[in-house]
Amino acid sequence: MKSPQKKKPDANNTHTDTRVSAVGWSGPLPPPAALEQFNSIIDNGAERIFKMAEAEQAARLAREAEAAQYEITKLDAIRQDSRRGQWLGFTIAISAVIAASATAYFGAHPAVSIALVGVPILGIVKAIINSRSDR
Repeated sequence: MKSPQKKKPDANNTHTDTRVSAVGWSGPLPPPAALEQFNSIIDNGAERIFKMAEAEQAARLAREAEAAQYEITKLDAIRQDSRRGQWLGFTIAISAVIAASATAYFGAHPAVSIALVGVPILGIVKAIINSRSDR
């Protein structure tokens, strides 16, 4: 590893220093001193920056409100489909029980009554199990 070398002064015994500085800010608005500089460069520069920040915030809030409304609408549709499915399942189950009771009453084989009740009930149970595993 080499040791750093020192610069020798020029013949005139002068040297040059170079300094770089950077200024930045986070957020939509610059600090007050920078706003004054913008005003000196551009007519109403600070006011234009404020209007830009307000417009950006309004647009962002509108997008967030639209996204929230979409989620609410989507959840309402899911709930409505779920209710519709429950009513349809209930109707099928009651119809199966009525059909099985009618076939048993009129003397059909017991296996027919069991099939008329069992198949729809098993389908409904499977749908309930699948809906709970999807969550």
